[in-house]
Amino acid sequence: MSKSERLGPSPTMTPNGETDSLVGLYFRDASRYELLGDKGERRLVRQLTRCYRVIAHELALPDDTPQTYREIVGSLGDACAFSTRCRRAFHLARACRARLVESNLRLAVHIARRYGHHGIAMADLIQDANVGLIKAVERFDPTKGFRFSTYAYWWISEEVKRCLQRGTRLVHTPENVVEEIRQLRRVSMQLHQDLGRAPLQSELAREMEASPSRIGELRALASREVSVDSPVSDSTGITLGDSLSAGEQMAPEHFMAQRDRNRYLTGILAQLSEREQAVLARRFGLGRPEPETLQIISDDLGISRERVRQIEKGAIRKLQASLGVDQVSGR
Repeated sequence: MSKSERLGPSPTMTPNGETDSLVGLYFRDASRYELLGDKGERRLVRQLTRCYRVIAHELALPDDTPQTYREIVGSLGDACAFSTRCRRAFHLARACRARLVESNLRLAVHIARRYGHHGIAMADLIQDANVGLIKAVERFDPTKGFRFSTYAYWWISEEVKRCLQRGTRLVHTPENVVEEIRQLRRVSMQLHQDLGRAPLQSELAREMEASPSRIGELRALASREVSVDSPVSDSTGITLGDSLSAGEQMAPEHFMAQRDRNRYLTGILAQLSEREQAVLARRFGLGRPEPETLQIISDDLGISRERVRQIEKGAIRKLQASLGVDQVSGR
């Protein structure tokens, strides 16, 4: 393998032959970090072991506590509350963790490139490969005697495989749901062979020991998303997103303006008595499907229509006096 192959592709070209500045920049940045090598890794592992020993002693952790970043440093909480020696070990452990991640970024890229022909964006593969690398760093136990690169290889590969199983979904599905979807597909294929037809949702639910509604949810999650940039037809330049325009009434600024109007109106009506507020709200349909007549209000409140009219006029005069006639009337 040549040196260029070990360092990854050129800065502006992804393994799929696509020019992608972001991925290219990542390749270039990843190659800046030096590889640890055998001696460097052993030295870093010894430092981590000493740090874990100091922190575990400070926290009085049980002897059988796994010597991993996740278990030891993760149990520390606020390092400032402990001794100077413990704080020094904490900061050194964090530096070692960062060094392990940075020096193995090219390993993550190398593994991600192996799966670049499966139709998943290289940026997504690299992102999940890095997640696997971080998991490996935080779960690596230096006392076990394994090389970190060997340990990290498995974690990175597993995380990339999970990315492939999720597919090109815009929203990543949790792993337990992905497993349910795979089980649903297996059961569906088996029932299709046994019955000679597509199985009903109730039959799938009975076979998987789940509710029919859950089967429906899994089927919906299993379907791929449709991009809003997809063209509606080949003859026009209109995309699916253009045809799904919500209109002016659904614009975000519409809801903000409506909220501000409601707050302003609530502040104005707070100057009135409860009965005056109720009468005005019902007469003008404030917070109601439609305005109500004097007769409906009078029957409901047990007062005459004329009394309702008087309350309405009195309330309006109060608002005119406090806010100004021009504001209330709109002149």
